[in-house]
Amino acid sequence: MVAIQGIFDGNKIIPLDNVPTGKQYRLIITFVEEITEAEDIRAFTSESDAFAFWQNPAEDIYQDFLQPS
Repeated sequence: MVAIQGIFDGNKIIPLDNVPTGKQYRLIITFVEEITEAEDIRAFTSESDAFAFWQNPAEDIYQDFLQPS
């Protein structure tokens, strides 16, 4: 499973991380919360490390269940 961040601007989905290419994937698109202010959008898309834990394998609670393909 691959998870990426993104925002929906009301018309299109804008990925904030690299999108995997070269293979076909099933998707689940989840709208987490409404962004109501332009300031919030700038804060969400800034260069913060708010989601850095996703890059840490120790934080991956599903890691034990993954098997090599």
